[in-house]
Amino acid sequence: MSSQHGSLIIGEVPAVAGHVDVHVESKEATVRVKFSATQDPRFFERFLKGRPSVEVPYVMSRICGVCSVVHLTCSINAVEKALGVEPSEEVLRLRELAKGLEIVQNNLIHVLMSLPDFTGCSDVVSFSKMHQSIFSNLMEANRLALEAHKRICGRFVHIPTLGVAAHNKPVSRYELETAGKLLHTVARKLEETASDLADAWRPPVEGFSDPAPTYCVLNGDERYPLFSSSLLFSDGVTVPVEKYATVIEEIRSPHSNAHYALYRGRAFYTGSRARIQAYSKIIGCEVSVLAKTLSIDFNNPFDNVGAQYVDVVYLSRFLGDLALDLADRFRGGIKPSHVEYSSGSGEGVATVTAPRGVLIHHYVIRGGRLESANIITPTVMNARHIEVAGEALVRKLVERGESEENIKNIIAALVRAYDPCLPCSVH
Repeated sequence: MSSQHGSLIIGEVPAVAGHVDVHVESKEATVRVKFSATQDPRFFERFLKGRPSVEVPYVMSRICGVCSVVHLTCSINAVEKALGVEPSEEVLRLRELAKGLEIVQNNLIHVLMSLPDFTGCSDVVSFSKMHQSIFSNLMEANRLALEAHKRICGRFVHIPTLGVAAHNKPVSRYELETAGKLLHTVARKLEETASDLADAWRPPVEGFSDPAPTYCVLNGDERYPLFSSSLLFSDGVTVPVEKYATVIEEIRSPHSNAHYALYRGRAFYTGSRARIQAYSKIIGCEVSVLAKTLSIDFNNPFDNVGAQYVDVVYLSRFLGDLALDLADRFRGGIKPSHVEYSSGSGEGVATVTAPRGVLIHHYVIRGGRLESANIITPTVMNARHIEVAGEALVRKLVERGESEENIKNIIAALVRAYDPCLPCSVH
């Protein structure tokens, strides 16, 4: 690709959830990258209008199979806020466990799928043969995380056990203790694997610096926030979640079936790389040592994958402690419970930590039925940032004299590092 002019298309970027193309155009000193979600639009916000509010969370969870629990819990939270429903403490804690476990499992799989980009292997099969011990340990950690989730919620995808102010599955003390122990085993196994992984780990472009370092996370004080009432940006601005539209603008993209979002007119990012930076005082020194072991450069967008690994280790221990604490507090187990609520009216905005970053659900309910909905997903928040980072990366690669084929492969690796979920983005 000439430094003066040229273009290339990366059709159907592999190893991402859904369908996305990337178009790169270069003309003189200008580079333009277009992140195009080619997944068909699915219109969840429209076809749910007029439906009973009790149905909304279960349908919204169908936005994405691999992200079903976070959409379900965020939707439940938004309905509860709109109708003024207060769930019990044990329902909230079980909801945290369910959603946190999805982050653990989801990020584990993405790390595994992305490792060929960081180890010089052609694909996951080649990686599994070249690094059998690392591959086996990651697969075993994934199995343990799924088993822990089964103890709390039953099935993993589109779970029926969570509802508005309700948890519909009895959870015994034994199940809580087992889930807690399984999660601590996940954390230990990944910590033990980290040194072997570090020996093979190399970002596709080392030293690449983020051209738009602004990020967004949920605002937390002394605890890793899985739910929150406010957003936190890297410039120190905190915004009540009900006021998200005053700082986050959704813009229709002319080249994509998904919108993109800007923070006060500029690109920003969300996800594990943002979380580990923002919560550095919360996660403690052990996780910081792990980040150093993997030589994670938090200014390099590629290292979002390494941050996901660190995120999984911290969350596994955090959720393990939560499960063991519940087992100690509820020695007779936790029985199914729910709160009766009327078909009222109101407006509710909820935000949760999803595997890929901040997720927002905003509902208006009238007479017990959904009047309007707006959903902003992490991939929508990351979309413009992918383009801005891609443009800076292409300029760097062209200056280095990389071939068009190498540029294509490296840009595809950059897109994968964000772990985009295209079904979520075209909801």
